[in-house]
Amino acid sequence: MGRSEVARGRGRREGLRATRPVSGPPHHDADLGSGCAGDVMASAKSTRVWEAAYRQYGRARETTARSGKDDPVAAREMAASSWAVAAAWRQIAAATTLPWCVLAAMESAAGAFESQARDYETGDTSEGS
Repeated sequence: MGRSEVARGRGRREGLRATRPVSGPPHHDADLGSGCAGDVMASAKSTRVWEAAYRQYGRARETTARSGKDDPVAAREMAASSWAVAAAWRQIAAATTLPWCVLAAMESAAGAFESQARDYETGDTSEGS
């Protein structure tokens, strides 16, 4: 992937989707089970909350990358922003009627951010933990 493609994927997206590479073609034959089709959108408020939380997370991630995982201020920022992203995922899941597979993905995402938040709160940020 060239630099312009990376920049396009990382740039601000005001209502536009970023172009991201995928590992292979879509699996049109895959059985997704019932309830995984259809366009259901989260509320504008939930979307704004998620976007703000993810911006906060991005800033905390950049701070952590510069200062290191052992910096207590950076760790607190990572924990707080991870909790915020997890809460935003759960807010979207609770506020909308979504197919089961989307809810499962949201629960997984929220759980991963909660686990990361706990790791930063306890100082257990070693790889593979």
